[in-house]
Amino acid sequence: MSFNSNDIRFTDPQPELFSDIADNAAYDIRSGGENVNKSTQLRKFYDELVMWHDKITTSSDSDKSYKDNEIYIKMLKAKVAYAEARKLVNEKFTEIFNGVIDQIKDVKTLKMAKLFMEAVMGYCKYYEAKK
Repeated sequence: MSFNSNDIRFTDPQPELFSDIADNAAYDIRSGGENVNKSTQLRKFYDELVMWHDKITTSSDSDKSYKDNEIYIKMLKAKVAYAEARKLVNEKFTEIFNGVIDQIKDVKTLKMAKLFMEAVMGYCKYYEAKK
């Protein structure tokens, strides 16, 4: 398996974004060692991304809500950096998650980010069960 973070594109996505690309990303994340990237830690970041998605998409004006909250979505990168500094996640997860956050530009790409991370979480659980 070979993961290339340049394959994560939410505008003009590849058909394999939620399958092969997410699978390869999860494989790289799970290859990080036993004491980092535990599913509960990864889930915290995914859950916060879902929370922002749900808050924005259920708003009466989702475009305005996105603009109002974009700064907080981008702040997830700082939270991941903090988790990496505490050795709760590794550099590979930080790289992948930050790549996802960097791709978020509007409501549509926020949805793509949520779906991509959902797929990654599913594959991460698969690789966790195989250990």
